[in-house]
Amino acid sequence: MSTHETSMMEERLRAALSARAEQVQPEHLAPLAPVVPLRPRWQSPWVLLATAAVVMLILGVAFRGIGSDPRSDDLAPKPDEPQVTLPADVGRDWSKSPESTPARVDLDGDGTKEKVEFLAEEAEEHDGRVRLQTTLSSTGEEAWGVMQVASTNIGMTAEGVIDADDDGDEELVVFDPGVDPSGGFPVVFDLRDGLLVQAAPEDPDLLLRGQVQVPGSETEYYDLVRTFQYWIDDGSLFSGRSVESFARAGEFWTSPLEVELEAWEWRLGPDGVLRREAAGCRELMFEVRACDDDSSDRLPVVGPAATESFGMGEEFTWDDGYTLTARLEAGADPALVVEGSDARTINHSLEVRDPVVLTTRPTGVFGDGASFVVRSASDPGYLQVLYQRGDQLQALAPVGEVPLTDDETHRTWLTTDGSLVTVVAADDGSWRAWSWQMVSRSEMAAIPGGILCFDDATDPTTGRAC
Repeated sequence: MSTHETSMMEERLRAALSARAEQVQPEHLAPLAPVVPLRPRWQSPWVLLATAAVVMLILGVAFRGIGSDPRSDDLAPKPDEPQVTLPADVGRDWSKSPESTPARVDLDGDGTKEKVEFLAEEAEEHDGRVRLQTTLSSTGEEAWGVMQVASTNIGMTAEGVIDADDDGDEELVVFDPGVDPSGGFPVVFDLRDGLLVQAAPEDPDLLLRGQVQVPGSETEYYDLVRTFQYWIDDGSLFSGRSVESFARAGEFWTSPLEVELEAWEWRLGPDGVLRREAAGCRELMFEVRACDDDSSDRLPVVGPAATESFGMGEEFTWDDGYTLTARLEAGADPALVVEGSDARTINHSLEVRDPVVLTTRPTGVFGDGASFVVRSASDPGYLQVLYQRGDQLQALAPVGEVPLTDDETHRTWLTTDGSLVTVVAADDGSWRAWSWQMVSRSEMAAIPGGILCFDDATDPTTGRAC
C-alpha cells in the first residue's frame, strides 16, 4: 500500500470516530464500576457444599462402624457402671466345709440340675474366699466361681434359684451368713462363658436385708433407720425398702408390726449387671406379702393401758421372772418397800404424798430386775420410773425432746406389755407416739414412733390411722 493510500484511510477513520463522538450525549455517561475483590476459591458455595458432603460421608461411615461392631467402645461399660469380673481358677485344693450344703441348680438349661459344691479358703482371720465348683451336665466340663465372704468357717447355703434373664437356665443365689445373721445381701451367680460369674447389682445399696441408718439422722439418744428386705418369689429376685424410717436406740427400734415396702424386681442384663424394675407395694410382717387396704398393723403400738395399781397400806406380789413383793408404807415420807426372793429388802422414800404403784412393771424401759412406775392419786401429770440397782432403787430422770407428763397435749400411760408411751399432739389433730427407753444408769429418753389419730385421746384403744 502506498503512502497516499495510507493517508486517505487514516482520514476516513478520523472522520468516522468524530461522527460517533458527536452522537454521545451527557445522559449516556455513568460512574465507573467499583472494584470488587476476587473471592478465594475455597469460599465458593459449590466448593463448600462439596466439602460438607465429604465430611458427612466420613461421619456416616464412622457411626455405621460403631453401630455394627459389638466390640466397640459404645458397648463397653462406662466408668461409673458396675463391673463384672471373671473368676480366677483358684481354690481347687481348698477344703469342703462340713457346715456347707451343696446346691442344686440347672445352670446350663438342659433340664438337669448340677450339684454345686463350696470349698473354703483357710484364713487366720476367717474372712476370705469360697470356691463354687460343679460339672455341667450338658458338656461334662467343669465350671467354677469365687466369692469373697466375711467368714470362711460358717457354712455356705444357697438361698434359692432364679431366672432373672428369662433365658431358660437358672442363676444361683447365695447368702453370706458371716456378714450379719439378721442382715447381709444376696450374691447371684450366672453361667457365662463356662464360668460361674458373680452378677453385679447396679444399686447394691437397695439389694440387702436388715436395718440401715438414714444419713445425718443420728441424735444424742437415737438415730433413724430404714428396713430393707430381699426375697425370691416364683423364680424372681425382689427387694424392698421401708417407705418410712424408724427410730432406733441401742437394740430397741420403733417399728410397727407391719412395715410397708417400696419393692423392686431385679433383672439380669446381657452384660451381667442386675438392674431393678419397680414392683409396687409390699408389706413385711413375718413374711413379705402384697399390700392391702388394712393399715391397722402399720400403726405404732400404744395400748391398751395398764390400770391396776396399789396404794398406801397395800402390797402386791410378782411371781413371774424375778419374784418380789412391794408395799407402800406411810410415814414422814411415804416409802416403797421391796422384798425380793433373794432375801434383800429395799426401803425407798417417795417424793409424793399420795403415791400409787402400777402392778405392771415397765419392762420396756428396764428389762432386768425390779422396776416400777409410780403415779400420784391427785396429780395425773406426775410419773416416776424406778429400777433396782444393787441394794437400792434408782429414779430415771427423763431427758430429751419430750417431757414425762400427762396433760392436754401430752398423754402418757404404761401399756399392758410394759411399754411406757407418751403421745404428743400436733396442730392438725394427729398425735406422734414416743416410747421411753433407758439411755444411761440414771436417765431415760423418749424415742419417736409413728403418727396416729384418736377418737378419744385419753383411751389408747381408740387409736386409728389419720
